[in-house]
Amino acid sequence: MKYSYTWEEVEDAVNALSVALQKKGFTCIAAIGRGGCIPAALVAHKLGINVVDYVNYNRDYGFDGDSLTGRHQFEDVLFIDDATETGGTMEFIKARYGNPARVAVLFCAADNQINRPDFVGLEYLGDCPKMPWEVKKQK
Repeated sequence: MKYSYTWEEVEDAVNALSVALQKKGFTCIAAIGRGGCIPAALVAHKLGINVVDYVNYNRDYGFDGDSLTGRHQFEDVLFIDDATETGGTMEFIKARYGNPARVAVLFCAADNQINRPDFVGLEYLGDCPKMPWEVKKQK
């Protein structure tokens, strides 16, 4: 059975990220949808950042738009996702938005050394655990 994170573990990861991000100068958070939506809101509240945009990207379906075009210098935008396993999303963000783009995740595979996010809340071993907000699909 796949491990599921608790809300307490999510809060621990948000707190760890917030400490690392506190004085980095980000003025906008971009949630990498859909997994990054809840983490982006939690970190934005913690850091007092009022602008939350989105990037709609999924490793299975690819890029499907964003709300960033022409709105921000990407140096001040923090892209947030829930977790990373392979680093594919990180690679996509860096390729699309350039080198100044910075990526944070709540949870990162400890053995992921390629395309690693710039900021990590906590690391995990083994398969990527389920998040507490992941619910069963309604039929």
